[in-house]
Amino acid sequence: MSTSYSLEIYKKPLEAIQAGIKKVEIRTNNSYEQINYNILQVGDTISFQVISGPPFVGLDVIEADALMVEVVSVIKYRDPRELLKQEGLEVLSTLVSNIDDGIELLYSFHEYKEMIPVHGIFAIHIQPVT
Repeated sequence: MSTSYSLEIYKKPLEAIQAGIKKVEIRTNNSYEQINYNILQVGDTISFQVISGPPFVGLDVIEADALMVEVVSVIKYRDPRELLKQEGLEVLSTLVSNIDDGIELLYSFHEYKEMIPVHGIFAIHIQPVT
């Protein structure tokens, strides 16, 4: 039985998912989302809610239920280096050109530096629900 979740996202990554460019969402458990990525399973669905930003300014939704995706796979990694070595830099779109810059970018996300050592970091492979 699949579960449905609601998850916040910025407009640009959402547009990349819609265009078929972005196929992996990277997340860690944190204090501001209701989802526990340890229990996310293949076949679960995520309804993306567009929030304002970046940078992180809060979770005020500016576009509700903007896109529904299905989880294709969930892979938990110990840290960003392991994730980027396995998944490739393309999971960060064209934002970085090397692993060290990718690590720095991921640790710059709200609470990621504090939460990744505790919870790990997840590569969530997704596909839009049509």
